[in-house]
Amino acid sequence: MDPKEFKPDLSLEEKGRRWSLARKKMAQEGLAAIIVYGNDRHKRDIACRYFTNMLIFPPCEHMLLMPAEEDPVLLSTMLGNVFFAKKVSWVPAEKIYASGNLGADLVKHLIALKLQNKRIGIDNLNGWQVQEYLALKQSCPDVEVVDVTRWLTEMRAQKSHEEIKVMEEAIRIGELAQRTFLANLKPGVTEEEVVGKVEDVIRAHGVEKRLWLINSTPEIAWPWLPGKTRIRKPNPVSFSPEFARTEGYAFQAIRTYCWEEPKGEFKRMWELWGELRRMVPQEFRPGRRIAEVAAKIEGVIKEWGFEYFNMGHGLGLHFFEESAISPRPLYPDWTLMPNEVYVFHPQIRALGARGPLAWVGDMYWVGEDSTRWMTPFLPGLPEMIPG
Repeated sequence: MDPKEFKPDLSLEEKGRRWSLARKKMAQEGLAAIIVYGNDRHKRDIACRYFTNMLIFPPCEHMLLMPAEEDPVLLSTMLGNVFFAKKVSWVPAEKIYASGNLGADLVKHLIALKLQNKRIGIDNLNGWQVQEYLALKQSCPDVEVVDVTRWLTEMRAQKSHEEIKVMEEAIRIGELAQRTFLANLKPGVTEEEVVGKVEDVIRAHGVEKRLWLINSTPEIAWPWLPGKTRIRKPNPVSFSPEFARTEGYAFQAIRTYCWEEPKGEFKRMWELWGELRRMVPQEFRPGRRIAEVAAKIEGVIKEWGFEYFNMGHGLGLHFFEESAISPRPLYPDWTLMPNEVYVFHPQIRALGARGPLAWVGDMYWVGEDSTRWMTPFLPGLPEMIPG
């Protein structure tokens, strides 16, 4: 087992870019240090991984203390992770420590670095464990704590060309996933069986976290986990593979496959999808508020007489990152920035949540001069099943 298999293929120049951006912002905000932490629960490992280049194995937890002017300190709750971190992390090996109590050990390093009475930024402050926060405030009562979640999130959202290149490798694997699904889509097989073929291929290409969603029952206009339902003609089949590679960065692109040409209301849903696909590169431009863009798209869907669920979201190290594409996102003032990557995937259905489901999803790179469709493979609306 080579430890290098567990880190993204990113250069020391990329490390320098990230650390410099963080320290520039720290200087602007008057911060002496920032604290980011990571664990395997959902997506919270990404903030720490972004600065360390280090995958976190469950059930380990990491905490990174990044001073404004010195090398960061990385604390890890498992000896195995300490071993691998010293092999592959961007953090100098002599600054990586095992910890049986993250809160207490964080305090020791704050005091050693003379930061116990400084202004400190903490990522995801509202999600920080109570015991660790109390240990900090009891031992360092004069420290000023500031939530820096928003600007760290925006920093990760704007991808470098190196990051885009790694994401394009995830897209190559994702295309293979969809083509494998289509090749094994036969009447009579179960959803589990056809997705199992995809699983075999994906695992052979170094995929880490993954989520499969499928819909093969037209009267139910919601996707769900693959089950024992058998694929039947003429039912359309929607498939959403979303995953993050072990080496880093995520993919999601959704396709709906049909045995016969859509008719009636279902046909109109796909005509709407044609308009939506034309809109996205025009509307997803730097400087636009994501809430305004989403509200405009929502209005078009309603004008056509349909409804939708879950318009999409950002992508990065994980397969859900801010901002959500929504008229009511977590950050209402979130403005589209150059070099963000989004997946646009509204689930179009008839009013009253009636099926069938018209569901497609694609990744888009918001560039300085234009927005690029990153996943143009199998582009049918819908994609017709051969034979």
